[in-house]
Amino acid sequence: MSHKVTSPKKQQGSAIVLAIFVIIIVSLLGAALVSLQRDSAKGTSYEVYAARAYLSAYSASEIALVDLFPLNSSAANATNCTDISVPLGTNISVPLGNDAGFHGCTADYQCQTLMPSTSSSLPTRYKIVSTAVCKNAQTVTRRQITVEAVSL
Repeated sequence: MSHKVTSPKKQQGSAIVLAIFVIIIVSLLGAALVSLQRDSAKGTSYEVYAARAYLSAYSASEIALVDLFPLNSSAANATNCTDISVPLGTNISVPLGNDAGFHGCTADYQCQTLMPSTSSSLPTRYKIVSTAVCKNAQTVTRRQITVEAVSL
């Protein structure tokens, strides 16, 4: 059994090849992690703006309900309910202000009176559709909430 000893000159350079291979693999893993983190941050930003839009639309529907059913009145104020067939540009805008929660958001609502048939003794129903849009330079989210109310 013969063991040939290779000369050190033939073994030179293998560490450099291995080091370059490791550097390339680590660089690819780092690039993948950076991409994953960027996508995660973008998704989180979208979720935050979606929640803001939802809560802005919810606030607009609450404002519409307070306009329709004033706190100091026992009956609905039907004159505050405009027909839903009004063109979209003439919605009732809700002043949300520039508070931290509503920054970059706008909201409006439409109200429709749903009259029962003349032969029934059902009460009048009101349908409120509120829409909110929240946006920044990269993200635009829109949420819509529909609420129906009955005057008892």
